[in-house]
Order: sequence, then structure tokens, then C-alpha cells
Amino acid sequence: MKADVDNLGDLEMAVLKYLWNQGCSDVKSGFQEVGQKRGITHNTVQSAFKRLWEKGLLERHKDGHAYVYEPRYTRKELTEMMVGELVDDIAGSEDVALEAFVSFAERAGSETLEALEELVARRRRSGEGDDA
Repeated sequence: MKADVDNLGDLEMAVLKYLWNQGCSDVKSGFQEVGQKRGITHNTVQSAFKRLWEKGLLERHKDGHAYVYEPRYTRKELTEMMVGELVDDIAGSEDVALEAFVSFAERAGSETLEALEELVARRRRSGEGDDA
């Protein structure tokens, strides 16, 4: 099943970040960490967990009467999928995507731009970026 990374909401991202830090969790614990801080109900948090599972971003198994959820993808893997979706959406305009990415790196600061340059250089040296 292909994960659905389109239109992830703020609450869904908060749940994912919580699970990346926690490893796995039931909804009750997730509510205590994510929901109470936001002033939202247990049912709202439960719905977010379930939506993420339905989107293929979480795995779950029964533990007694409750489901225990864990991320199906690492933060890096999900970020790569989201960027891939964005690039696919603007297919034929790769130069626009690259320019936007470099502008983002530049706005983040000179260290980020330098890190990007080093990453590109490292990929070229290792041949990871080759199409062959």
C-alpha cells in the first residue's frame, strides 16, 4: 500500500512527531502528550491516529482493549516522500522546484546552504546521484 502523504494536518504532524520520539503509543498516552497541550478532546486525537493508520503512515496492533500505534516510516523517509510528491506535482518544472529549494536553504542561513553544497558534492563523489 502506498502511503498517502498529501494534506497532512497540523495535528497529524504533531502525532507523528510524538511517535517518532516515543517509538510507539496508545491513544490515551498520545492524548496526554499531544491533545491536552492543545486543549482538544481524546476523540479528536483518536481520530488523528486512525487517519494516519488509514493513510498508511502508522502501523497498529491490539494490546488488550487498545491499539498501540507506531510509525511505519522514519521522519527522513516521510520527508523524502512528501518532497517527492511535491516534485511530482510540478513535473516538468524541476528548475522551479530546485530554485525554490535553494532559496529555502538560503533563507535558513549560510550554514544550511553550505550543508546543501556539501551534500551535493558528497553525492557526486559517491555516485549516488547517477541515473546509470
